Amino acid sequence: MSAEPGTTCVGPAADADLAACAALVAGHALFERYGIGPTELVHALRSGVAAGDLVSCARRGSVLVGFVWLAPTGAFARSPYLRLLAVAPETSGTGIGSQLAEAAEVWAFRRASDIFLLVNDGNVAARRFYTRRGFEVVGRLHEYVLPGLDETIMRKRRPTTND
Repeated sequence: MSAEPGTTCVGPAADADLAACAALVAGHALFERYGIGPTELVHALRSGVAAGDLVSCARRGSVLVGFVWLAPTGAFARSPYLRLLAVAPETSGTGIGSQLAEAAEVWAFRRASDIFLLVNDGNVAARRFYTRRGFEVVGRLHEYVLPGLDETIMRKRRPTTND
């Protein structure tokens, strides 16, 4: 998958893309707090793909600039769960995150009537991003993943059409 220069193309990740995906979050303070380094993330992405998860990449030209990871029944063993969406810092605010989220939602809503995700309570920008996309806060998990880190549960229902 390669996009024309200046345009963004979203498509399935190949195994060779997973290290570049992991590099996008390497050194990010939030991921470091969770103990997720590039090696662990590549292993987790490979395991997810082997289990049937969606991992899609966004490219500008030949450069990987973002990715999304979605587990088909990762939420309550029933609903798709958006595990991770990341974009290259230098492309933040350019619509790449929205393209990746849209691809994940289309994939999810072919399979289920809703999609869930967790956002760290301190990640205000991510909460705002998902709220603009139609996700609603449905709960909070106090110190769910690690002591001192709280998570917000967000849900989006499949849009209904009135045709």
